[in-house]
This record gives sequence, C-alpha cells and structure tokens, in this order.
Amino acid sequence: MNYYIDFDCTLYDTDALTKAMLVCVAKNISENDVNIPFNEAYSEAESMFNSNNIYNIFTLCEHFSNKYNISSEKLISEINLVIDNGEKFVYDDSVEFLNNLKTNLNNITLLTFSPKERLDYQKQKVKGSGLMKFFDNIIFTTEPKWQLDIDYRNGVFIDNNPTDLLNLYNTNPIEVIRVRRITDKYTLQDLPKGVNIKEYKKIIDIIK
Repeated sequence: MNYYIDFDCTLYDTDALTKAMLVCVAKNISENDVNIPFNEAYSEAESMFNSNNIYNIFTLCEHFSNKYNISSEKLISEINLVIDNGEKFVYDDSVEFLNNLKTNLNNITLLTFSPKERLDYQKQKVKGSGLMKFFDNIIFTTEPKWQLDIDYRNGVFIDNNPTDLLNLYNTNPIEVIRVRRITDKYTLQDLPKGVNIKEYKKIIDIIK
C-alpha cells in the first residue's frame, strides 16, 4: 500500500517545538535584562510569533536581538539546537506506527507543505525529528497537497488539517484518514457530515 503521511501535528508536535523555541528567546531576553521577567518576555515573544506579525523564528530572533541588544548569533545558534534535536517533539506513537508500516512492506511517503519562505526551516524540522529513515520518499511541497503529480487513486492519505483532508478526499484516493489529536489547533473543527473520512485521536490507533 502507498501511504502519504503529513508531518506537522500528525507525526510531530509542532506546538511543543514552538513553545521550546519561544522559551529559548524569552530566556535570552530575561537573562540579558534583569528588569524583564521571563514570563513577560515569553508573552511578548508569543504575541509576536504569528502570521499577523513575524512568523519566521529566525526573523523573530533578529527582531529581539535588535530590540534588546542580544547577540543574534548566540540566539540563533540556540534555536538551531532546539530544532536539530527535535526527536523529543515526535509524538510517542509515531515511531511505532511508522515501524509497523515499514515492517509490512508498505511504501511510505512523507508529504509536508510549507510556504516557500519557510521551506528550509521545514526541511530542518523534518531532519531534526529523526524520522527521515522511515520514509521511502519525502515530498516537500509549496503547492497544495491535492494539486501534485501523485497517483492519488492508489494512495492512502493521513493528515490533521481539515482543508487538506477534504481536498485530498476529492482526488478519489483509496482512503483519507484524519489524525485528530486533542492538542491540535484543528481538533475542534468538525468535518462535514457524509464525508467518509475516519478519525483517530492517535496515529497508532489506525493499525490497532
């Protein structure tokens, strides 16, 4: 079977990574200026790191480096360490699931989307996760997942994003499966009634 599996919030706890990176930024700010408590620095960093402000962690580092006179080299180096040692952000059931697919001789493709300006960051996250060894193919796409040169009709697609799930469903694949982890930002978003997409709270439940 050909499996196409999403990365962020499906196999990898991206929210936990974000928190760890913001903790790193806040720690540097508060250590550089004793008048700025850690919690205050963290709140400021968290409020800035979004699509309406600065959604590139390295640009955010430059912003706070300039604002608080922090060494950007030191801060970026620490952020890189967090990303490059990202095995701890892999969900506890992801490796077991991928091992099971591999043991049963399935063809496994990682299918992950990223805006063009964040593509290098996405590649760094995937490499740092330690999951690359489980995949026969890795597709980093800056185009919608449902508009690629893929044999959709002979694939099983596993994702967490309702928009991706519904559009993949419309390509008439063998199956589309939703991983609906309780910590995921999409978890409160229901799919339309009548859509035949199975949902699981953990990815390992797909094979149990």
